Amino acid sequence: MTNDYKDIDFNQLKKGGFIRQQGPDLFIMRLRSIGGHLTSRDLENIARLARKYGRGEVHLTTRQGVEIPGVRLADYQALIAEIQTLQLLPGACGPRIRSIVGCPGKEVCPNGVVDTREMARQVDQAFFGRDVPVKFKIAIAGCHNACTKPRENDIGLQGVVYPQLAADRCSLCGLCQSICPGGAIKIIADRVTIDRQKCCGDGACVASCPTGAWTAGARGFVLYAGGKMGRRPRLGDRLFDFIPEDEVIPRINSILQVFIKYRQGNERLADTIERLGSGGFRELIPPQFREEVAAGGRD
Repeated sequence: MTNDYKDIDFNQLKKGGFIRQQGPDLFIMRLRSIGGHLTSRDLENIARLARKYGRGEVHLTTRQGVEIPGVRLADYQALIAEIQTLQLLPGACGPRIRSIVGCPGKEVCPNGVVDTREMARQVDQAFFGRDVPVKFKIAIAGCHNACTKPRENDIGLQGVVYPQLAADRCSLCGLCQSICPGGAIKIIADRVTIDRQKCCGDGACVASCPTGAWTAGARGFVLYAGGKMGRRPRLGDRLFDFIPEDEVIPRINSILQVFIKYRQGNERLADTIERLGSGGFRELIPPQFREEVAAGGRD
């Protein structure tokens, strides 16, 4: 590093996604997507920036971002100005909320039951880049397949949809009973019943019903908290069985507030929950954010 740079606050640069790499005076420019969504124009512009300011290549990150390696510090201001002009989104590093990971959701994926792209947009707008004591990661999955690995993140949202039955449309064909993965649906004495505690919210009955008797009732998310990878990996605990879509932002905010208040030392959320227990941590959440719709959704 040359003496010309001795007064530069590299932690501040890191906050905006400009990160030191191996080699003298070389940096990575980290760009983020929101839930993995980039347009073809975005990709063209990123490629042009990589050729102009880097070494003509990019790296796709595990959090659905794009990094341009080989950038010189002297080019930082010009690069940032072009990123802003092109309406690309800088990423983040260090002790703050990182890029929001999301799957394509129900608008694209046949298994998706929630609009993950819209939820990722809302979560990004509410939380991305917020300074917190340690790095903090959020992932959103659109169905029970959990392709974005929500349980490996500090907070993971997994989409669910709980069905409602219009009995007058039902032909008693038995298809829903045969495909229900949790064995929640049974036909007994020519009557369809559903055990809400066994319903996993995958929406298979809604998607496959030939008469449209099963319809989508409540849509929302299971919320996992306390996941992380690294030296001491841990899968997140199922903190809430069902959160309606319009309650996700305040619920995440309440979890963050409890974490920041009760964490010790260098704890990640996983460590705090492990120390307090998931039940103990949940009890510290204000009551108005602790209420929960019973598994299976609203009747």
